[in-house]
Amino acid sequence: MQEIILIRHGQSTANASGVWQGQLDYPLSEEGRRQARYAGLALSTETLDAFYSSPLSRASETARIVAREANFAGEVKPVEGLTERHGGILQGQTWEQQEARNPEFAREFLALPEEERWTMAGAETDEDILERFEHALSEITARHPDGARIVAVSHGGVMRAFLRDRFGPKVLPGTTRAANASITRIEWSTDGAGLRLLELASTQHLPEGLKPGVSNVE
Repeated sequence: MQEIILIRHGQSTANASGVWQGQLDYPLSEEGRRQARYAGLALSTETLDAFYSSPLSRASETARIVAREANFAGEVKPVEGLTERHGGILQGQTWEQQEARNPEFAREFLALPEEERWTMAGAETDEDILERFEHALSEITARHPDGARIVAVSHGGVMRAFLRDRFGPKVLPGTTRAANASITRIEWSTDGAGLRLLELASTQHLPEGLKPGVSNVE
């Protein structure tokens, strides 16, 4: 068995203003950097064997901060498959801006089931992102022996799709994403026998002033 520690990046400047980021590259806010430091401190007593990250700066900077605070001396390796969902026409705007710009689109979008919404917006579907995200995790785990503890820093949308696909719709219900700088632990079987969810989107390591609210923005 191996343990994968999935961490959502800390708060970005776009998160702070409610902007849907998708694959647009926004940096961490100062609050996001503080969140990342606390996530790293929470892991500082554990033996960590590898660090991987989405190449988007909000994730890669989070990973570097977490690795530093966790006393990990190795390299943080970028993995393209861990990047966020491409959000189509949703990217770069708040929902309020979408409604003001195109109210008919907003009404039709909200009336559709979730997977049909992505197609309408020209975004990647869950099927699209699951294929690359799961492939990325499989490639990562194949590089390490049994017993390895691996950190992967990624994004709310792709993590939500993966966790709901593997562990059911009661995980992160509705449109909820894992909170910024939250920690999710998965026991990963190297023989392909299955996964076990050990911890889901925990923010216990964050002080009250840094605990984000429920997020539904990718």
